[in-house]
Amino acid sequence: IHSALETLMLLHSDDTDGIAELIGSCSERCDALSGFITAYADVVKIPEARLLKTNLNELMQQRFTFLESVARSATGKSLHLTLNPSEKEVFAPVDAILMEQVLVNIIKNAAESIGTDGEIIIRTHSPATIEITDNGKGISKETEAKLFSPFFSTKPNGQGIGLIFIREVLMRHGCTFSLRTYADGLTKFQIVFP
Repeated sequence: IHSALETLMLLHSDDTDGIAELIGSCSERCDALSGFITAYADVVKIPEARLLKTNLNELMQQRFTFLESVARSATGKSLHLTLNPSEKEVFAPVDAILMEQVLVNIIKNAAESIGTDGEIIIRTHSPATIEITDNGKGISKETEAKLFSPFFSTKPNGQGIGLIFIREVLMRHGCTFSLRTYADGLTKFQIVFP
Protein backbone atom coordinates (compact mmCIF):
# COMPACT_ATOMS: atom_id res chain seq x y z
CA ILE A 1 0.00 0.00 0.00
CA HIS A 2 2.84 2.35 0.90
CA SER A 3 4.55 1.67 -2.43
CA ALA A 4 1.33 2.35 -4.38
CA LEU A 5 0.85 5.62 -2.48
CA GLU A 6 4.40 6.73 -3.36
CA THR A 7 3.68 6.04 -7.04
CA LEU A 8 0.48 8.07 -6.85
CA MET A 9 2.38 10.86 -5.13
CA LEU A 10 4.83 11.02 -8.05
CA LEU A 11 1.94 11.19 -10.54
CA HIS A 12 0.27 14.03 -8.60
CA SER A 13 3.34 15.94 -7.36
CA ASP A 14 2.30 19.15 -9.19
CA ASP A 15 -1.37 18.75 -8.27
CA THR A 16 -3.24 21.79 -6.98
CA ASP A 17 -6.50 20.02 -6.05
CA GLY A 18 -5.15 18.71 -2.77
CA ILE A 19 -4.82 15.10 -4.00
CA ALA A 20 -1.08 15.05 -3.26
CA GLU A 21 -1.81 16.24 0.28
CA LEU A 22 -4.43 13.52 0.72
CA ILE A 23 -2.03 10.88 -0.58
CA GLY A 24 0.65 12.16 1.82
CA SER A 25 -1.82 11.91 4.69
CA CYS A 26 -2.71 8.32 3.70
CA SER A 27 0.98 7.47 3.49
CA GLU A 28 1.60 8.83 7.01
CA ARG A 29 -1.33 6.79 8.33
CA CYS A 30 0.05 3.71 6.61
CA ASP A 31 3.42 4.26 8.37
CA ALA A 32 1.68 4.70 11.72
CA LEU A 33 -0.34 1.50 11.29
CA SER A 34 2.78 -0.39 10.25
CA GLY A 35 4.55 0.75 13.42
CA PHE A 36 1.54 -0.21 15.50
CA ILE A 37 1.33 -3.70 13.99
CA THR A 38 5.07 -4.25 14.50
CA ALA A 39 4.82 -3.17 18.15
CA TYR A 40 1.74 -5.34 18.70
CA ALA A 41 3.47 -8.37 17.15
CA ASP A 42 6.41 -7.83 19.53
CA VAL A 43 4.02 -8.08 22.48
CA VAL A 44 2.32 -11.18 21.17
CA LYS A 45 5.62 -12.98 20.64
CA ILE A 46 6.86 -12.88 24.22
CA PRO A 47 9.04 -15.98 24.65
CA GLU A 48 8.32 -18.54 27.34
CA ALA A 49 9.94 -17.63 30.64
CA ARG A 50 12.99 -19.71 31.59
CA LEU A 51 12.73 -19.50 35.34
CA LEU A 52 15.91 -20.02 37.35
CA LYS A 53 16.44 -19.55 41.07
CA THR A 54 17.85 -16.02 41.21
CA ASN A 55 19.20 -13.79 43.97
CA LEU A 56 17.10 -10.62 43.56
CA ASN A 57 19.73 -8.47 45.29
CA GLU A 58 22.40 -9.61 42.84
CA LEU A 59 20.04 -9.21 39.87
CA MET A 60 19.31 -5.60 40.85
CA GLN A 61 22.96 -4.81 41.56
CA GLN A 62 24.05 -6.25 38.21
CA ARG A 63 21.42 -4.23 36.31
CA PHE A 64 21.61 -1.03 38.39
CA THR A 65 24.03 0.98 36.22
CA PHE A 66 22.06 0.10 33.11
CA LEU A 67 18.75 1.04 34.74
CA GLU A 68 20.28 4.32 35.91
CA SER A 69 21.18 5.18 32.31
CA VAL A 70 17.66 4.20 31.17
CA ALA A 71 16.13 6.57 33.73
CA ARG A 72 18.30 9.49 32.64
CA SER A 73 18.01 8.91 28.90
CA ALA A 74 14.22 8.38 29.04
CA THR A 75 13.64 12.10 29.54
CA GLY A 76 17.00 13.85 29.72
CA LYS A 77 15.97 15.11 33.15
CA SER A 78 18.01 15.18 36.32
CA LEU A 79 16.96 12.00 38.12
CA HIS A 80 18.37 10.23 41.13
CA LEU A 81 18.11 6.43 41.12
CA THR A 82 18.76 4.56 44.38
CA LEU A 83 19.04 0.84 45.09
CA ASN A 84 18.12 -0.40 48.57
CA PRO A 85 18.67 -4.16 48.57
CA SER A 86 17.35 -6.39 51.32
CA GLU A 87 19.77 -7.01 54.19
CA LYS A 88 19.33 -10.73 53.68
CA GLU A 89 19.47 -12.65 50.43
CA VAL A 90 16.17 -12.95 48.61
CA PHE A 91 15.64 -15.65 45.99
CA ALA A 92 12.89 -16.06 43.37
CA PRO A 93 12.30 -17.99 40.12
CA VAL A 94 13.22 -15.44 37.44
CA ASP A 95 13.92 -15.23 33.72
CA ALA A 96 16.62 -12.56 33.96
CA ILE A 97 16.31 -11.41 30.33
CA LEU A 98 12.54 -10.93 30.46
CA MET A 99 12.71 -9.37 33.92
CA GLU A 100 15.32 -6.87 32.73
CA GLN A 101 12.90 -5.64 30.04
CA VAL A 102 10.12 -5.39 32.64
CA LEU A 103 12.39 -3.27 34.83
CA VAL A 104 13.37 -1.08 31.86
CA ASN A 105 9.70 -0.40 31.07
CA ILE A 106 8.85 0.36 34.71
CA ILE A 107 11.86 2.67 35.13
CA LYS A 108 11.09 4.51 31.86
CA ASN A 109 7.47 5.04 32.92
CA ALA A 110 8.59 6.29 36.33
CA ALA A 111 11.16 8.64 34.78
CA GLU A 112 8.59 10.05 32.36
CA SER A 113 6.17 10.78 35.21
CA ILE A 114 8.74 12.86 37.11
CA GLY A 115 9.28 16.56 36.61
CA THR A 116 12.83 17.70 37.34
CA ASP A 117 15.12 16.49 40.12
CA GLY A 118 12.98 13.43 40.74
CA GLU A 119 13.84 10.26 42.57
CA ILE A 120 13.31 6.58 41.81
CA ILE A 121 14.04 3.99 44.51
CA ILE A 122 14.41 0.28 43.81
CA ARG A 123 14.00 -2.00 46.84
CA THR A 124 14.14 -5.75 47.34
CA HIS A 125 12.82 -7.46 50.44
CA SER A 126 11.48 -10.70 51.83
CA PRO A 127 9.23 -12.42 50.97
CA ALA A 128 10.64 -12.17 47.43
CA THR A 129 9.56 -8.68 46.34
CA ILE A 130 10.82 -5.88 44.11
CA GLU A 131 9.41 -2.39 44.65
CA ILE A 132 10.06 0.60 42.42
CA THR A 133 8.94 3.90 43.95
CA ASP A 134 8.95 7.32 42.30
CA ASN A 135 7.96 10.84 43.29
CA GLY A 136 6.37 11.67 39.94
CA LYS A 137 2.99 13.22 39.29
CA GLY A 138 1.11 10.13 40.44
CA ILE A 139 -1.80 8.09 39.13
CA SER A 140 -5.46 8.87 39.70
CA LYS A 141 -7.79 6.10 40.94
CA GLU A 142 -9.63 6.28 37.60
CA THR A 143 -6.41 5.78 35.63
CA GLU A 144 -5.20 3.08 38.03
CA ALA A 145 -8.23 0.93 37.16
CA LYS A 146 -7.36 1.04 33.43
CA LEU A 147 -3.55 0.71 33.58
CA PHE A 148 -3.23 -2.89 32.44
CA SER A 149 -6.00 -2.71 29.82
CA PRO A 150 -4.91 -3.34 26.22
CA PHE A 151 -4.06 -0.15 24.32
CA PHE A 152 -4.76 2.20 27.25
CA SER A 153 -2.13 4.91 27.61
CA THR A 154 -1.83 8.22 29.43
CA LYS A 155 0.88 9.35 26.99
CA PRO A 156 -0.18 11.48 24.00
CA ASN A 157 1.53 9.14 21.51
CA GLY A 158 1.44 6.02 23.68
CA GLN A 159 0.22 2.75 22.20
CA GLY A 160 -0.68 1.15 25.51
CA ILE A 161 1.46 -1.95 25.09
CA GLY A 162 4.26 -1.34 27.61
CA LEU A 163 2.17 -2.25 30.65
CA ILE A 164 0.59 -5.15 28.74
CA PHE A 165 4.09 -6.54 28.14
CA ILE A 166 4.90 -6.11 31.84
CA ARG A 167 1.64 -7.82 32.84
CA GLU A 168 2.24 -10.79 30.52
CA VAL A 169 5.82 -11.35 31.70
CA LEU A 170 4.90 -11.05 35.38
CA MET A 171 1.99 -13.46 34.93
CA ARG A 172 4.37 -15.95 33.31
CA HIS A 173 6.51 -15.63 36.43
CA GLY A 174 3.46 -16.30 38.62
CA CYS A 175 3.88 -12.90 40.27
CA THR A 176 1.26 -10.71 41.86
CA PHE A 177 1.78 -7.03 41.16
CA SER A 178 0.29 -3.59 41.62
CA LEU A 179 0.89 -0.02 40.49
CA ARG A 180 -0.65 2.80 42.50
CA THR A 181 -0.08 6.20 44.05
CA TYR A 182 -0.34 6.27 47.85
CA ALA A 183 -1.51 8.96 50.27
CA ASP A 184 2.09 10.22 50.67
CA GLY A 185 2.13 11.09 46.96
CA LEU A 186 4.63 8.37 46.05
CA THR A 187 3.86 5.92 43.25
CA LYS A 188 4.92 2.32 43.78
CA PHE A 189 5.16 -0.62 41.39
CA GLN A 190 5.28 -3.72 43.56
CA ILE A 191 6.15 -7.19 42.25
CA VAL A 192 5.74 -10.18 44.57
CA PHE A 193 7.22 -13.47 43.40
CA PRO A 194 5.73 -16.90 44.22
